[in-house]
Amino acid sequence: MKINTCQFVDASDLFNGLSELWSELVESEPDFTWGNNNRSLVVADDILNHFDNSVIENEGQLETLRKRVQKLPEGGQIYVDLEN
Repeated sequence: MKINTCQFVDASDLFNGLSELWSELVESEPDFTWGNNNRSLVVADDILNHFDNSVIENEGQLETLRKRVQKLPEGGQIYVDLEN
């Protein structure tokens, strides 16, 4: 059996100080889900793509999120753990 590893950032770190944007994500209907999992990994670009297709009230917070994603290793291809 092959054991795989991946890199991820906690959503609580990525969305730190962006509570309005986090609320918009949670209250919307994204193409990804989370629930009673230990980890719910979503590629950061998928989160940004979701916001690109949504009406966002706080564009400033979205721009901050974009900058944070760009600073992640491998850019937007790093995972975000929605459970933490």
